Parts: sequence; C-alpha cells; structure tokens
Amino acid sequence: MEAFSLAIAFLVIFVTISFFAFRNASSSVDSNLPPGGSGWPIVGETMDFMVNPEKFVSDRMKKHSPDIFRTNFFGEKIVIICGPNGHKFLFSNEDKHFTAYLPKAMQKLFLSTQVQNSDKVLSNDEMKLPRFLAFFLKPEALVNYVAGMDSIIQKQLKTHLEGKTEVKMYTFSRSITLTLACRFFLGLENPERIAKLVGQFDKVTHGVHNLPLNIPGTAFHYAVRAAGVIRKELTDVIAEKRARVASGTPTQDVCTSMVVEGMSDEEIKQLEISKSKQAEELLCWGDMQKMKYSWAVVCESMRLIPPVLGTFREAITDFSYGGFTVPKGWKVFWTVNTTQRNPEYFREPYKFDPSRFMEGDRMPLYTFVPFGGGPRMCPGKEYARFVILAFIHNLVKKFKWEVVDPNEKVLGSMMPYPEKGLPVRLHPRYD
Repeated sequence: MEAFSLAIAFLVIFVTISFFAFRNASSSVDSNLPPGGSGWPIVGETMDFMVNPEKFVSDRMKKHSPDIFRTNFFGEKIVIICGPNGHKFLFSNEDKHFTAYLPKAMQKLFLSTQVQNSDKVLSNDEMKLPRFLAFFLKPEALVNYVAGMDSIIQKQLKTHLEGKTEVKMYTFSRSITLTLACRFFLGLENPERIAKLVGQFDKVTHGVHNLPLNIPGTAFHYAVRAAGVIRKELTDVIAEKRARVASGTPTQDVCTSMVVEGMSDEEIKQLEISKSKQAEELLCWGDMQKMKYSWAVVCESMRLIPPVLGTFREAITDFSYGGFTVPKGWKVFWTVNTTQRNPEYFREPYKFDPSRFMEGDRMPLYTFVPFGGGPRMCPGKEYARFVILAFIHNLVKKFKWEVVDPNEKVLGSMMPYPEKGLPVRLHPRYD
C-alpha cells in the first residue's frame, strides 16, 4: 500500500511540475507567433494528430488560420504550413530558412548510433544525395535498367500470381517493390536473403509512425529491432561489394558504385504497352513514355491516398509567413492533404477521375505535391514511376481482377495501408 501511495504521490508531483513548466513556457510565448495550441504537457497534441491527421489539420485551419498554425508533438514546438502558397514558400526557401529534419523516432531507426548520440544538427548538404547517386536516379541512367526491372516483375508475377484465384495485392506489391529495390540498389538476387530484408522493412514501416515507445511488445520496439537486423545485413552486403571490387569482379548496382566512389559504410547505409511487344520482349524507354493514361491513374491514386502524408523541416533562422513570425529552432511540417483533396483546387475531390491529369487539364501550381518540391523533391520520383508503370503494364497484360471488398478501410495516419491487404480475385487473360 505504501508503494502504491508513493507512486500516486510521484505521479501527482510530476504532472504538477509539468503543468507549471508548460504554463510558464506558454506565458512567455511571443505574441506574434502563429495562432494555435500546445495540448497536454509532454505529449502535446500528438495523439489527436495520429488518430486522424487530415481532420486534425483541417479543424485547426478553420479554427486558427488557413495558412499557418502552431502545435506541439512530444515537446517539439511545431508550425504546420498549409495550402499551395505555403508549399511554394517552403520549397523556395530550402537552405535559406529551412534545413532537413528527422523526428527522434526516425533518427533512432535510420541514423547510426554515432549520429544519434551527437548534438550536431544534420545540414541540408549532409542530407542530400551525392551527385553520382542522384545521377543513378535520373531518367537518363534509369533507362538502362528498364528491361531488367521488367524481367524481374514478370518472374514475380509468374511465381506468385499465376494459378492463384485470390491474392492480397497490397502485400504482393510491397514485396515486389522491395525486391526490385534490393536488386537495383544492393545487387541482391538470393530470394531467401531478399525475403528476410522485406520482412524487416515491413516491421520498420509499421513502427516508424507509431508512438516512439521502445518498450517490448510495441510496434516501435519491433521496428528498432528490425532496423538493427537491416543494418547488420547492409554491413554484410557492403563487405561483399568491397571484396568483389577488390577482386576485379564488381556488379552493376548502386551499392557497388558507392563502394567504388570510396564512401564509408555509414554513409552507404544512411542513403540507403502490351500489344506492340512480342511475347518475350521486354519493355524499353520508349514504351514507358507511351503510358500516359497509366501514369494519370497512378497520379489520381496518389492524390486521393498519398503514399506519405508530409515531411518535417527545421527553421535555421527566424522567418515570417502569413503575418506571423516563427523562431529559429522550431520544427515545420507540411502536408499534402491541405490541397490534394481540397474542392478549391480539385473539382469533386473525392471522385476517382484520372482524366484530370491528362494533357490540357491544368491544375494550380503546388497543389499536387506527392513527391514534395524544390531542391528536396524526392530523388526517387523517376525510379518510382518506372517501377509502378512496369508493374501495371505486366499486371494488366496478364490479368483482369475485381476487388473482394470495395469498402475495405484504409488505416494508418502517416503512411496509409488497406486494412485487409487489398484482396482481389484474379482472372487470367488468354487473348
């Protein structure tokens, strides 16, 4: 009983101290800060945001400002910049007002222990890809890999879909995406080794946007352990690449190129049209350029359900926006949901209509930004486009399908996913 009483007393004291500390911090806030709230002591408004990010943002845009508002996630002072003008301001002021920022949970998963334990803030230059690696992800370099990607996708479809009447398409598409990444970036071909990495990546993806509580049984704890397994596997792969380079038998993949360029192990791990073709003929660059409607379908899918909700930045200087001032050191979050499903910019925003992305149907600038924008636009945009189009081409060529549950729920806040894995019924095409 005494122990219980002590625990209650400690909890009361902790909450009281947190409350007054929080209140005192709030009372000294500059009067020109953006409007908003700070939520509960310690956790801020984190829980409200994670339950429904879109509602969280839209409610506060209506309550505080349609341009910018402040909030607090786990003690971090944050402003959320909204709308196409906000996107333009952010993308146009990289290096001037903003630097790259990873939340502590992501640092724990993706950065080396040395970086995590240091007080140094990673600069934009340190977060950018090396020039030669950025070149690997440009169309003029990716063109050399189109046929190889196509061949791998065809083999995966044959192995995992042919002869099946029903398959979880989300699960399969994730697997094939990571398989291609393992082949293209790491040069891995061993199916068992790839399957091991795919399983670990799934755990990391699931845990990265959950509460960062590294306690046994939590999704984040499993993600931390999985990240350790991935780092160990990458260390082994890098050692193998170094040995092959030294022996004069390098493979053609991004990891080998990093080794040749003399990058350290830590740097490498951190960066880590059917009828016109003959039966066995693989896709080429020209085929990819013809798939305009397929890409319009993909864009409309990303508009409705963006693969990533948004990203963080850190203010490297005081800056003004929307009539308010944000101090240096505050974190900045931008999100696609303030524009991509907004009726102000997209007619019938919840209707699936790929035609809006066809030529001639112009949309306001900075309203469709699934890959970000400016100098920090996702460097893998073209790689993703190639992989997605090659996958769709082969799937449509070989199968017709119907969704088992058209009303399946989409879960996940920062990275959405279908609740049941998107099961579909497959019907082979024989013509």
